[in-house]
Amino acid sequence: MKFLIRKANNYFLILLLLLPFISIAQKTLQGTVISEATGLPVEGASVYFNNTSIGTSANAAGKFSIPVPDMANAELIISGVGFQLIVFKPNEAGIQDKNIVFKLAPKEQQLKEVLILTDAVRKKYLAIFEREFLGITEEASRSSIKNKRDIYFTSGGAKNSIKAYSDTPLVIINKMLGYKISFELGEFFYDENNGRTFYYGYTRFEEMGDKNSWIKNRKRCYYGSTVHFYRSLIANDLKKQGYQVYLIKPLHVTTDGRSKPSNGKPNEQEEMAMAVGVTATQIIVADSSDSNNYNITIPGKLLVQYERDPSSKNYLKKITFIQGNLPVGFRSYVTVKAPYISLNNAGIINNPMEVEYSGYWIYEKAANMLPFNYTPGG
Repeated sequence: MKFLIRKANNYFLILLLLLPFISIAQKTLQGTVISEATGLPVEGASVYFNNTSIGTSANAAGKFSIPVPDMANAELIISGVGFQLIVFKPNEAGIQDKNIVFKLAPKEQQLKEVLILTDAVRKKYLAIFEREFLGITEEASRSSIKNKRDIYFTSGGAKNSIKAYSDTPLVIINKMLGYKISFELGEFFYDENNGRTFYYGYTRFEEMGDKNSWIKNRKRCYYGSTVHFYRSLIANDLKKQGYQVYLIKPLHVTTDGRSKPSNGKPNEQEEMAMAVGVTATQIIVADSSDSNNYNITIPGKLLVQYERDPSSKNYLKKITFIQGNLPVGFRSYVTVKAPYISLNNAGIINNPMEVEYSGYWIYEKAANMLPFNYTPGG
C-alpha cells in the first residue's frame, strides 16, 4: 500500500466506544476518587465525559465536580496512572444530591509479546502509526503525539500487519483546531495487505487557550465530515447542506449486454454496479423502541457526494502530486456490516463496528475529530 495515495477500496474503521445520547436535565455530578487497594484519595485522577471537552481532575482529597452534558447515556471516564479506568453512565435519579465514590483498582499487568525493534524499524512503525491514527489531512500535518515513546508494537498476527498499545494516554497537540487531546488507546490494528485500520479508545478534549481563536478552522473541519453528514441526514437537509446520496446496487451483465440485479451468487458474468439516487426519508427512520435513536438501512453500499470542497482537499492534492483541476467536492462510500446503522440524535453512530468507509473519508481520522458536544455555532 502506498503511503500517500490510496485506492478507493481501502477502508478504515474507528471504534471510539460511541454511545447514544439521552436528554436529561443539566446537572452537576459530585464525586470522590479513591484507591480500591488503600482507600486513599487519588489526587489528579482524570474525570471527563468521553469524546467531549467536558472534564476536570480530582483534587488532593480526591474530590471533583463536573457538569453533566445533555447527552443520552453519556460515558463518564475516571482514570489514573497505574489504575484501571472506570466507565460510569450517570442518570438524573442516580446523581441527584449524592456524592459518588469511585474506587480505582490497580491496573493488571498483561503479558504482551512486545516487538523488539531496531531504531530504523521502530521509526518506520511509528510513521505508519501516526499516518493511520492521525490521518492524511492538513489537520494531521499540524498535529503531533507528544509521548510517542509510550507506544509499543506487537505482531498483528499476519504478514504486513501490526498492533500497537500504550499504558498511558496518548497526548495529541492539534495546532490547527486548538485542542490538546488525551486518547486512552484501547487497541490499534493496521493491515497493509487490505489497507484496513482499526482503533478505539477514550478521548478527552481540552481547549488550548481561547476557543474563539479556532472557530474558523473548526468549522472548516466540521463541514463535510461524517458527523455533519449524519446530522444532515437526520434533519432531512441533505441538499441544503451540499450532499447527494446514491445507493450502489450490484448488477450482473449477461452475455447479450443486458443487466439484471445480482442475486448475490457467484457466476461467470461480469460484475457491475448501478447508482440510484435516494432521499433521506428513504433510508433513515426513527427508532420505534428509542426516541433518541435512528436506524439507517442501506441495501448495499452508499455513495455520498459532497458538492463543496472540504478543508483538506488542496492539501491532499499537493502531497499526492495530483495533476490538473479536480472536480468540486468529494465522494465517499459507506458500507454497512449489519442489518442497519443505529444512530443517535446527535449524529453519532452507536456502534462504529457496523460501518466501513472508503473514498475521501479514509483520510480523516483522529486529527479531524471534534468533540461530540461541538456545534458550528458554538
